[in-house]
Amino acid sequence: MARRGRVSRLQRRAVSAALALVVGFAAYLGVDLSGGQRALAPATQQASYSAQPGPSAAASGQQASRQTWWTGWDPIAFPDYYRVIGPAVVDEDVPAGEVRYAPLDGLGRAGRCVANVTYDLMLQGESAGRDGLSDLHPSGWGHNAKVTITNPDGSVYNGYLFNRSHLVAKSLGGQNRIENLVCGTRTQNVGDNTGQDGGMAHTEVLARDWLDAHPGGTVWYCATPVYEGSELLPRSVIVDVRSSDGTLDQEVEVFNTAYGFTIDYATGEFSAY
Repeated sequence: MARRGRVSRLQRRAVSAALALVVGFAAYLGVDLSGGQRALAPATQQASYSAQPGPSAAASGQQASRQTWWTGWDPIAFPDYYRVIGPAVVDEDVPAGEVRYAPLDGLGRAGRCVANVTYDLMLQGESAGRDGLSDLHPSGWGHNAKVTITNPDGSVYNGYLFNRSHLVAKSLGGQNRIENLVCGTRTQNVGDNTGQDGGMAHTEVLARDWLDAHPGGTVWYCATPVYEGSELLPRSVIVDVRSSDGTLDQEVEVFNTAYGFTIDYATGEFSAY
């Protein structure tokens, strides 16, 4: 994803919250997630690691543990298609400047990707091209089409519903390779498309901003897609991001959905509602 000019997150949050009170949010109630909300329901893909608390968790006495299930999207509470769960879980030693990709599973689905991002790796990723990306087809790809998505703030996105969504962003040094891609909605990728800092872009912007301010540090970054059973599209992606000084420390759930559309996560087909 290309870097865009920064928009004040606090200002955007304030505007979104104000608009939410006056714009027609009644239409958002009872949103259909094609299979029903599975709030706090265990997903098939389970973690086998022990969670370790981060600096912010240790200070508060909170025990951090990575979420391993998907939850239903609430467009009123999370209009930018992500929610902050708590502090990040760092459970794997990765050398500075390295990105690791899990092999595809038996269904051809991408798995967990983890990186220890340096300033130099970020710069390399930002300058890299997108060669070959259009030739890669993540699991569930093949049913894309141009659509119109009306956002909670009243803005409208016109474009393709699905993106080849990087788990570790190119701008953080992630490669254009099938193990690093999922079939994600446009809103899963960048949020409402106005500031392009929602969805997966939320943690990507935080990581880049921190590295810009601390070029001698590193950011541990992990993205884990969560699938339901044998479905080909993830329902959510769990992102853990922590800076080497602990000031950036978040675990985030990014919702792979789009308001106004029912998605068949088993095939990638979709329909408007």
